[in-house]
Amino acid sequence: MCPWPQPASQQRLTMRIVQIVRRFGPVGGMETYAWQLTRALAASGRAVQVVCETQETEAMPGVTVEALGGTNPFPRWRHHLRFSRRVADYRQQHFQPGDLWHSHEFVTCAEVGTFHSTVHGAGETRAWHKRLDPTWHLNRWLENRVMASRQLVRMAAVSNLVREQLLRAHPKQAHKLAAHISPGVVPVENATPIPTKPILGFIGREWERKGLRRVLEILRAIPEAKLVIAGVPREEVARLLAGLEDRVELLGWVKDPDEFYSRIRLLVHPAKLEAYGMVVAEALARRIPVLVSEATGAAAEVGTAGHVLPHTAPASQWIQATRDLLATPPSKFPPLRTWPEVAADYESLYTEIQK
Repeated sequence: MCPWPQPASQQRLTMRIVQIVRRFGPVGGMETYAWQLTRALAASGRAVQVVCETQETEAMPGVTVEALGGTNPFPRWRHHLRFSRRVADYRQQHFQPGDLWHSHEFVTCAEVGTFHSTVHGAGETRAWHKRLDPTWHLNRWLENRVMASRQLVRMAAVSNLVREQLLRAHPKQAHKLAAHISPGVVPVENATPIPTKPILGFIGREWERKGLRRVLEILRAIPEAKLVIAGVPREEVARLLAGLEDRVELLGWVKDPDEFYSRIRLLVHPAKLEAYGMVVAEALARRIPVLVSEATGAAAEVGTAGHVLPHTAPASQWIQATRDLLATPPSKFPPLRTWPEVAADYESLYTEIQK
């Protein structure tokens, strides 16, 4: 049984936030979100502890880290379950009055959760065969288990797209859903001037889901354009690039994002399904226009800084939108959302729960 926080006014003043994430450090989208939020909370003077499996970053002022140690990551559903049980055991032993626990994982021992992925099964209307795999049902059970947890008071999705998915998938838990809290962006200092040549950009390890095939269709239709691809192993896409080798630059994994962004004039992100899409926000922060699908959570942030198309739109529409943005880049970009603003949104949520 997980102990509950004691809602007293004095405890709210000394409330400690316990962040739960398996890998603590800027090593992935979800992990970076948790890491940046932790930094911003600590910088505001909030006492923060992190409970994780592994710490993959240097010590942070004002933050204590309890690394429980890694376990076998396979099968993934069992790994989630093991971590949830280990966190519950740790909380049982180390809970302090006034604590509020915030999980970024499928953990049932937290008052606050952040939902970082699309809802299990979303966008799979044609992929009925996946339901023949028992692990499909186990992963859905894990999601249901978290949403129905008695401990969970509020769940914040990283985009309104995901929040709407949660409302449809878990109508009985609608009262737990807070307004979505999208990620922040680190302000870019001394950004490299945007190239004037028609150079498209695509970045993403899961290149099939993120729409690389559509990007290559666009490239073939615009012979004067070139393409920079980051995050994709060459051996996985070599056949797709046949005949385009002299127009495509493959960077592989990039440690410094500006190694990619400094090379491109337009980011193209025709994802089939994307909970948020930090690459969109990062491009906008550098005043790089974007062409994205409506199935991307960050599409709501684009405004006049690019175009948003249905991911099912015909190739001709994607090609024309690309031509338009290359010919007439937008001049107005949305204001940056910073990580201190993200932390302030969560502070409001924490305070609401502790009342």
